[in-house]
Amino acid sequence: MKSSDAAAVGAFVSEDAVAIREVQHFAYCPHRWGLIHIGCDWRENAFVNRAKLMHERVDGGQAAALRGCIVERSVQVYNDAWGLFGVLDALELKPTAKGAFVSKYAKRFSMTVIEYKPSKPRSEHALFADRMQLLAQKICADHVFETDCAACFFYGDIRKRTSVIFEEADRKALQKILLAIAECRAENSIPPPRKSELCSGCSMKDICLPKAGGRSCEND
Repeated sequence: MKSSDAAAVGAFVSEDAVAIREVQHFAYCPHRWGLIHIGCDWRENAFVNRAKLMHERVDGGQAAALRGCIVERSVQVYNDAWGLFGVLDALELKPTAKGAFVSKYAKRFSMTVIEYKPSKPRSEHALFADRMQLLAQKICADHVFETDCAACFFYGDIRKRTSVIFEEADRKALQKILLAIAECRAENSIPPPRKSELCSGCSMKDICLPKAGGRSCEND
């Protein structure tokens, strides 16, 4: 939300903070995360480009009214306690007497964090990675707006929303991911590869094995 309600993230985020997109990368594949964020490598394929195009359309839009709600795009959020920061695809604001006050509109709203995905994951592991990303977004939005946001995915292939309810186990899983990221950063190391069903569609597969073994980027 490009207003005083979403404070400038850079003024609050420490150098050790983790970008929300890193959470999804690490949960999907720690080795892939390492290649991108430690080894400074990046490759794109059809799957990546499809998601990229979808997010460009969503993020590039302006705030809009839809079915009695306001949808804000590219909302900057953070949470110092969790050491997280990032940008929401969209935040839906529904007018309500007991919701969070938004000075931009001088009204109170209940809020829903919306993460857009081109298609619904077929793998439970991929779905877990997306859940961790959405949880990190919700934790940050809850902090910035001092409320308890709902959260959902919007899948482009079926053009439907899927609401997500998080449990304590999800929060513990996210904490574990953040601790693992902190350890890898401190050691400047890339986690070793783990062969899985996700490898065939990974954009990094052609450079995965040459950097296997968790070597630091100083040795590349």
